[in-house]
Amino acid sequence: MMQSKQMYNATSALTGYIFEYELANMMKQHQDFSNVVMESQVHGDSGIDIIADYRGETVLIQCKVSPIFSMSRLEQVLKQLSVYKSSKDKVVLAFPGELSSKQKSELRKHDWLTIWDIDKLSKIFYSQIRRSQSEELKRLFEKNELFSTTEEDELLTQLNKCSKGTRHWMAYQKICANILEHLFCPNLGKPIIELSDHVRANRRDIIMANYCDEGYWKYLRGRYRADYIIVDSKNYSSKVDKSCVLQMANYLKDYGPGMFGIIALRTEPKESAIHTQREIWMAHNKLIIFINDTDFEQMLMLKKNGNNPEEVIKQKIEDFRLGL
Repeated sequence: MMQSKQMYNATSALTGYIFEYELANMMKQHQDFSNVVMESQVHGDSGIDIIADYRGETVLIQCKVSPIFSMSRLEQVLKQLSVYKSSKDKVVLAFPGELSSKQKSELRKHDWLTIWDIDKLSKIFYSQIRRSQSEELKRLFEKNELFSTTEEDELLTQLNKCSKGTRHWMAYQKICANILEHLFCPNLGKPIIELSDHVRANRRDIIMANYCDEGYWKYLRGRYRADYIIVDSKNYSSKVDKSCVLQMANYLKDYGPGMFGIIALRTEPKESAIHTQREIWMAHNKLIIFINDTDFEQMLMLKKNGNNPEEVIKQKIEDFRLGL
C-alpha cells in the first residue's frame, strides 16, 4: 500500500509549473537545444509554455501535467494549439503519460503537431534524467527504462487478442475481471463473477465490494452510492444499444449493491444508449459509465507507469456530468 502511494506521488508532485520547469531545465542541459525560454517570462498566458531551438528549428511546447486525456479533452487541446498550425515552427504537446493506440492514430492526421509523451521524453532526455537531482523526476521515468514485459503488457495483449462477438463472451468477461482486479485490488474487493440477486431475475457479470476508507473510491461510495462496483461486460462486435443500459439500471438498487455501474464494451455505444444513460441518471440517480478497450489500455498504462488508474473513471464521470 505504501509503495503504490509513493509511485502515485511521483506524478502528483510534478504538477503545473514544476513539470514545465523540470522540462525546460533538461532542455537547457541538452546539447540539441538552445535559446530555451519559458513562455511565461515573455508573452504570459499564450497557450505555449516553452520556446526553444531544436535541431535547426524552433519548437513551441505546451506542457500538460495530466498523464491521460479523454478524447474530448484531447480535442480541446488540439483546438487550443490549432492556432499555431500554420506557423513554420514545430508545435509540441509534452506530458508525462501515454496516449492510447486509438488516440495516437487520430493524432497522426494532424501532421503539424508532435507528441512528447513519457516514452518520447525518456528517449530524448535519457542522460538528463539519469543525472537529475530531482527524485520525483527520476521516479516518474524509472519504469520506462525497463524493457521487460510487465503484467500490464500481458493483460493488454490478452484483451487485444480476445475476438469480438457473443461467442467469446466468457473469455472477455474473464479478461475484464482480471484487469479490474489488477488495477484496483486491494482497494476494492476481488471480483465476484456471475452473482444473481435473491429472485435470480438479474445476474451481474462482475461485482467488486467497495470498502475503501480513503481516496477516490471512498468519494464514489459517498457521492454515488458505489457500495459495490457493478460491471457488465458486453463483448459485442456491434455497438451496444439502450437495452444494455436498461439492463444495468435494473441491477442498481439503493437498498442493494448501490447506484453505480460500469458497462465494459468493445466499441462506442449507440446514441440511444447514451441518451438512456442520461435519462437513468436524471430520473433515478443511477450513474452508469462506459469503459471500452481504449480506456482499459489507458488504465493499464497508468498502472504500469506508477500512476493512478482511477483517473480514467474520474474523467469519464466529469465529462459525463459536465456534458449534461
